[in-house]
Amino acid sequence: MVKKIMRITKEILWLAEKRIQDVPILKDSIRGKEANLIGSIGEVMFERFIQDEGLTLEKETGEKEKYNHDFVIEGEYTVDVKTKDRSVVPKSNYDCTVAQKTLDHQEPDYFYFISLLKKGGVFTDGYLLGAIDTPSLLIRGEKWKAGEVDARNGKTIRVDCVSIEIKNLIGNDEFINKVTGENGWIS
Repeated sequence: MVKKIMRITKEILWLAEKRIQDVPILKDSIRGKEANLIGSIGEVMFERFIQDEGLTLEKETGEKEKYNHDFVIEGEYTVDVKTKDRSVVPKSNYDCTVAQKTLDHQEPDYFYFISLLKKGGVFTDGYLLGAIDTPSLLIRGEKWKAGEVDARNGKTIRVDCVSIEIKNLIGNDEFINKVTGENGWIS
């Protein structure tokens, strides 16, 4: 199910921490600066993954673009990376979530999901779970309202959101094929 695992090295942590030094805490952030670090670790890992595949990648820096997506792959496909920390290895039935507030103003071509394993307060491994294009997320994802309880796991939903199980994402190989146009697929 989960095809790609990346060790979270001191270099990845250093790059992530350096990246967030001057990043303000987002308004309405539930976890504050910690959320910035988690997201930054995910972005560094995603960059490595894409570069290891031999693809070009640009980090968005324009005011409008940086709030719509994180990266542009091959000069064409916009991707917003969503990273979550977990205390256990992710299973195929675990959810990947995008806040409705994000969906209200972001329209990347793809959302890409990463889970970070945290043991004893230390990030150890990153799980590159896969992606979903925005229209498919909106059609196939499960919509939740803040305060609802997910009967599958007893968790109370913190914010309005759309979630999709890991097993319903496109895997890493298929994602790479889609952004390179291989196997006859056209985005």
